[in-house]
Amino acid sequence: MSEHKKQSINNKGEIIDALLHRNLYKMPDGRQFYEASEKELEHVLYSQTRTENLCSV
Repeated sequence: MSEHKKQSINNKGEIIDALLHRNLYKMPDGRQFYEASEKELEHVLYSQTRTENLCSV
């Protein structure tokens, strides 16, 4: 497996871990996290983080 592929899998795993720590368990459309691309996961994580910051004001 190429180094880039390993790094991508590692990053995807870290994003999924962060989402799980925020008590999110599926994509908004109902898919499992492993079915989503890294970019889609980043979008969900960013959206969730941004929402948390807005609610805490």
